[in-house]
Amino acid sequence: MGPPTRRYVRCVRATDRAICAERWSEVDVVAHERCDACGFDGARYDDVSLLDALRALGPRWRALLAATGSELRVRPKPDVWSAIEYAAHSRDIIALHAYGVEQALAFDEPMYPPIADDLAESATATYRDADPDNVATELTTQASPLAEVADEAGSDAWSRGLTIGDTRSDVRRLLEHALHDSLHHLGDVERGLSRLRE
Repeated sequence: MGPPTRRYVRCVRATDRAICAERWSEVDVVAHERCDACGFDGARYDDVSLLDALRALGPRWRALLAATGSELRVRPKPDVWSAIEYAAHSRDIIALHAYGVEQALAFDEPMYPPIADDLAESATATYRDADPDNVATELTTQASPLAEVADEAGSDAWSRGLTIGDTRSDVRRLLEHALHDSLHHLGDVERGLSRLRE
């Protein structure tokens, strides 16, 4: 990974908000999200294609889940999630990022504590028994509004951000991460099904 094309400004204490907001107006936001494992590079998406790709996630997940048949809840390996588990996880990640984008656009540099591990673990415990039609519908009803909210705000507002724990993310980075996480796991499901069908 090359050097970031943009710069982080972190606000780690409530008293830093004013300073952060002032500094943030003077700099670009964050480096594009990249993943060596799946090849994702947020820099390849302009604003329009990024939002279009987010809108397409629900239909893509619905089609893939429908194609799993009896393998929907089968793990390819004990430590690798099944198709429905990955889909339910992606649904929750998109919902979390939709909330983050809404907060970043509505408030001035909001700050939140880190997400507790036990909260994430309690959510994953429900994934295996999730209904695929409901998950696909919820993916669509989260991803499409996420894109619409960002679109309506306009890309000039995508430098707005929020801080979770000690990490600040701007709207553009939140959109990229929501897309990357879901595309990455679509690939995980496809590889898992191939393994199961060998």
